[in-house]
Amino acid sequence: MATLFEKINSDLQKALKEKNEQRLSVLRMVKSRVLYVNARGDLPDAEVLKIVAKYGKELKETIEEMKRVNRPDAAVQSEKELTIVSEYLPKQLSDDEVKAAVQAAISETGATSAKEMGKVIKAVMGKHPGIDGGKVNQFVRELLK
Repeated sequence: MATLFEKINSDLQKALKEKNEQRLSVLRMVKSRVLYVNARGDLPDAEVLKIVAKYGKELKETIEEMKRVNRPDAAVQSEKELTIVSEYLPKQLSDDEVKAAVQAAISETGATSAKEMGKVIKAVMGKHPGIDGGKVNQFVRELLK
C-alpha cells in the first residue's frame, strides 16, 4: 500500500498530465509543506496527516477571515482548495462520535475535574488523528464540569 505522501505525489503527477491548475497548485503546496518538515519526504503517514490537517485548518481560518472582510471571491477559492485537501484527511467524526470518544477517554484516564482536561484531550487526539480539536475541547469541558 502506498503511503499518503506517495499518494499525494501520484495525484500531483496526474493533475500535471490533466493540466488541472488548481489541483496542481494545492498539491504542490501540500508537498512543499511535507518536504519543509523532512527534505526526503520519508515521514510516517501520521506525520504527513498532521501536516495536511494543519493546512486544512489554515484554509478554514482563511475562509472565515475572507467572509468577515467581505471578499467572497477569495473565500470561494479557499473553499475549493479545502475540498482538495479534504480528500487526504480521514473522515471527520460526527458530534456524537466525538462525544463518545471523549467519554471513553474520560473513563480510561479516570479524569474527574476540569484540571485533568489535558490528559483527556491528549488521549482522544492520540487515538483519533485528524479529529477536530475544538470539538474535543468543547465536549471535554462540557463533560468535566
